[in-house]
Amino acid sequence: MERDAIKQYADWLQTNTDDIIAQHVKFDPEKVYEIIDQLKIFKKPVTEVMAMTEEDYYQQLSDHKLTLQGEHDVLTHLQDRVLVNHVDGSITQRQIHFSYNHEDNFAGGYSARKDLHLLTYGMKVIGAMVVISDFELVQENLSADAAVSLALAADMIGRWQDEQ
Repeated sequence: MERDAIKQYADWLQTNTDDIIAQHVKFDPEKVYEIIDQLKIFKKPVTEVMAMTEEDYYQQLSDHKLTLQGEHDVLTHLQDRVLVNHVDGSITQRQIHFSYNHEDNFAGGYSARKDLHLLTYGMKVIGAMVVISDFELVQENLSADAAVSLALAADMIGRWQDEQ
C-alpha cells in the first residue's frame, strides 16, 4: 500500500459522504478491511476477527476500550464504537499516542452518517500518521478496538445501504 493511500481514501469518504447516504455512491466495506489488514493490527484478517464472539474477542484481542454488550453475540452486532481522534508524541523517538472517544451511532436509531464520520476522521488521523512516519509505527500503537471499530462501522454502513 502506498503511504498516502489511507489519507486519499479518507478524502474520498469525506467528498462522497452525502452521496453514500443518499445511495448515489455504493460504499464498499472491503476497502476498509483491506486497509486494516495491510496495517497488520491483527494476525488474521479483520473479517475473521469480526466473526468472533464478543467474549472471545475481549479475551483474545481487545485492549478493552470498547464496551461489549453481549458476550455470546458475534462482534458484528456490537454497537459501541471507538473514534480515533488525535495522535501526538515523537516520531523520531518512535513514541506516539493515539487518543480515542466513544461514539454512540445507535442512539435514536442507527446513523450511517455518524459511522461515516467515524471512518473518515479515523482514516484521516491514521493516514496522516502513516504519511509522516511508517506503517509499523501505526501498527505498534493503534488500538485493536479502534481498528475493529473502523471495520464494524464499514460493515454496518454496507449492510445499511443494502437494506435501504
